[in-house]
Amino acid sequence: MKQIEAVLAQVNGVRLTTSSAYYQAEGDGLALLVVENTLGSAVLALQGAHLISYIPAQGQDLLWLSPNAIFKPAKAIRGGIPLCMPWFGGHPDGLPSHGFARAMDWQLRSAQNLADGSTELVLCLQDNQQTLAIWPHAFEFEMTVRVGRCLDLSLKIENRSDTSLPYSYAFHSYFAVQNYTQVVVQGLADCEYIDTVGEHLRLLQTGEMTFSGTTDRVYLNVPSIQKIVDAQRQIQIESDTRSAVVWNPGAHAANIGDLGAGVNQTFVCVERGDVFDNALVLAAGDTHTATMRLSV
Repeated sequence: MKQIEAVLAQVNGVRLTTSSAYYQAEGDGLALLVVENTLGSAVLALQGAHLISYIPAQGQDLLWLSPNAIFKPAKAIRGGIPLCMPWFGGHPDGLPSHGFARAMDWQLRSAQNLADGSTELVLCLQDNQQTLAIWPHAFEFEMTVRVGRCLDLSLKIENRSDTSLPYSYAFHSYFAVQNYTQVVVQGLADCEYIDTVGEHLRLLQTGEMTFSGTTDRVYLNVPSIQKIVDAQRQIQIESDTRSAVVWNPGAHAANIGDLGAGVNQTFVCVERGDVFDNALVLAAGDTHTATMRLSV
């Protein structure tokens, strides 16, 4: 923590706390960074470089956090923006679903106040004995978070090994809504998607996307912008990634321990990344950067 405190000594409006203090929960929980400036505020867990809150000034939280979220080391937090990487979904060899990055502690590399009033944090994760045991590649992940009128995220991977590596990833974003069955997601019309509920059928989206019951779709080669249209607001997602994963567990939320029956009513996941057909292979020494901007 001394290294983190030394970095934070150079910046205003960022403080280090714990999830137990922030949420008045029992136990030590996880280390959190709380960012507050005149343009907005955010809360970021060092585990997973995981955004769990972003509130633009005079606004409401764009992100959703489960009331039953568990703040425990090596346990992914349910809600906010988990980083699914260096693979998305299940792994053919039975490795942890959605990769290991979201369950490991990242290091705070730098923090600064920018001229426009926003705050920028840079976090990183490098290969170690634990990662090499399950994924035999030398790498560095770097996550840049800029908290201002918008939330800007930049996620970079550097392949430091001497061989190519397979790579898929997603910003697994949970957005707060009034009722998911009344939400419209614009910007996916006429896109091909894989319906992963059932037989993995490949279908074409006709009209705007809406939710009904359990929904889990992987949209391929999507436009850069989607909008979540809710009764109370419109949330815009802009990204240079090529995939969009749209998810809500429906009634199956009752079988997910850190969700629970009915808890799914107030969120939708619209996740940008490069997954399935859009997954990447990075040559030795190559880097790849993905960006996403959230705004109201």
